[in-house]
This record gives sequence, structure tokens and C-alpha cells, in this order.
Amino acid sequence: MSSNEDKTTFSGESPNARTEEESVSFEGLNVSDRVHIVPLGYEYERVTVPAIRMRADRVYLIYHKGDDPDERPGYYEDIHDDLRGAGIDVDDDNICNIFDLYDTLRTVAELIQANQDHEVYVNLASGGKVTAIAGMIACMVTSGAEPIYVSASEYGQDKEVPVAKNVTSISRLPTYPIQAPSYAPLKLLQYIVNEGPVTKQECIEFAVAAGIDPLADHEGDDTRGLYRLLDSHLLDSLREDGYVETYKKGRNKYVKATEEGQNTLEAFAYMLDRS
Repeated sequence: MSSNEDKTTFSGESPNARTEEESVSFEGLNVSDRVHIVPLGYEYERVTVPAIRMRADRVYLIYHKGDDPDERPGYYEDIHDDLRGAGIDVDDDNICNIFDLYDTLRTVAELIQANQDHEVYVNLASGGKVTAIAGMIACMVTSGAEPIYVSASEYGQDKEVPVAKNVTSISRLPTYPIQAPSYAPLKLLQYIVNEGPVTKQECIEFAVAAGIDPLADHEGDDTRGLYRLLDSHLLDSLREDGYVETYKKGRNKYVKATEEGQNTLEAFAYMLDRS
């Protein structure tokens, strides 16, 4: 993925124009699709123009789960009409809380992963600030999509009509890799969030049963060795990142997830689902 801004400006044709192509069959070739992931806010042209001009094959629209479908802006139907009229498949089955960073990050990242064999773009201009941040993070964590920003010449405040008009440019934004949580600590975090607070002994039992190395590979009755492995390979990193807290109650040491840990699990649980 390039770290240099690649600005593409389109002009001189209808914004929804798309040339017809002859039907071509591909034998023995893995031909990828152009996929656009688009959180929906109060935008119309900044949704349709990039997908059509960049010749998308499929668009995933992401709706806010708190919205009544009957009260969505009327121009949402125009979005569908324009995209389908241009021969683009529209996937409507994507809902999240677009005002929640972690829920949006999870949703976008899952869609990126589901299309990892294709050419994926995430529209950072079609929703709000939260969806823009979540979309950028998802692109950087997965390294599987290009974030794009769509500029316009007119911006308004009336949500009954699209916020922006007259798209002037579509820009690929630079990205930098972000390290996602490792599988093993994330798997233990999931257990702690779902079952916690839990004792360290219960964490060890879970790690062994789940096949998490090096605990699952540990041989013999060296209990202290298991506790050292739990700390050094799993809990220390979770504590350092602020995802869990440990405390002593009676003779037992307990582990519980922090709010940050719960949010992190929500954002990155897709990594466990595909493993």
C-alpha cells in the first residue's frame, strides 16, 4: 500500500457516467473485484461519484443501527438507483453504531477481511468524524484496503438534503501500519471479558484447554512455571496495554477486563472469528 498521496481528479463527463463493456470471460484467472466500503451519513454525491468513477463492482453500505429505515433521508433511494443503474452490486446488510469508534472499526475491518482477495477502498468522507477515524484505523490495522477522501465545492448544514455537492476530487490518503493485538493475548482477553473476574488459575486452565502455547505445551507438574508463562506470554502485555487489571482477594489473584479491554475486544474480535 502506498504511503504517498495519490490524488485523482475527474472532470468533463456526467458524474454518474459509466461506459458499457463487452462481456468477457476469464478462464483460469483469479480476477479481483473493486469493492467500496461506505458508512452512510448525510451524503449523496460523495457516496455515488467515487464508486461510479472508480468503476466499483460492489458497494457495501453501512447504516446506523439506531435509525428507523422508514425515516432515512429520501436521497438514500437515489444512491441505490444510481449505483445499481451503473451496474454496481449494492450490499445493504451492514449495520453498526456509526457514533461508536470500536463498533464501526469492527464492522469496517470485518468487511475488509471478507474481501481480502479484492481491491478494497474505504470511503472516509461519506459518514462523520467517527466513521472517518474508524475507517482509517481499519485500513492501517488490516493493511487490506485503501482509504479515500472525497472533496466537494459546496458544503451545507441542512440534513434534509445531502451535506456536500459538486465533487471536485477523490484522493487516496497515506497510511502507516498499525500493529493489531496478537492472537493469544486477544483470545485470553475474550475469556476474561466474557467470564471475568477470573482467577489466574482459571486463566491457566483456559489457556491449556484452548491450546494456547507455551502453556498448552508445558509438561510436568510445575505450577509455578505455568504462572510464570501466563504472566510473561499473556497477562503482562494485556496489563501494559491497559486491557486488564489484576488484584488479590483472599488467597487468590484475580484478573478483570478494563473498559479499554472491552472496547479493544469489540474492535478486534473479527481476528478470532477467522482463526
